[in-house]
Amino acid sequence: MPNSAPPKRCVIADDVRASRETVGKWLRESGFDCRLLENGQLAWEVIKDRSPDLLVTDLEMPELCGFELLEKIRESDDESIRDLPVLIMTSLQDVQTRSVVQQLGGDGLLQKPLDKHATLSVILDLVSAGRSLRERAHPDEDTCVKGRGVISPTLRRLLSTVAKKHP
Repeated sequence: MPNSAPPKRCVIADDVRASRETVGKWLRESGFDCRLLENGQLAWEVIKDRSPDLLVTDLEMPELCGFELLEKIRESDDESIRDLPVLIMTSLQDVQTRSVVQQLGGDGLLQKPLDKHATLSVILDLVSAGRSLRERAHPDEDTCVKGRGVISPTLRRLLSTVAKKHP
């Protein structure tokens, strides 16, 4: 008997077209209905209009970065938006980033370049079982960035500001 459940809806926000199209292709192959958007502000507008089942967002984007988008989601008055699973994608290798994602209530951190199978495993696990970094004492290594890396001064200031607001 075919599955009659509607497809899971996902918003993918990334200012790099190739990144959002690649993740969108992978998720569509897994039965998701995806909206691909080039910045956090557009993603926020779509989420406010109709909360999806998942948000996958880049960290550094114009108009509204991934941290700001995550913060808006977790502070929303709408419970369906506030409880939205959020995965942050980044090419940064900075231990502070993972900490801030957790402090803001993110559900996982995916290191670019993304591996299709590891990414789908994290996403399908999160959507089907509702597991998140917030609920795990020791998150899976595949969902976390390791090591220290180069980080832009702008993002460094944002990380510092967020860390002060959310100790």
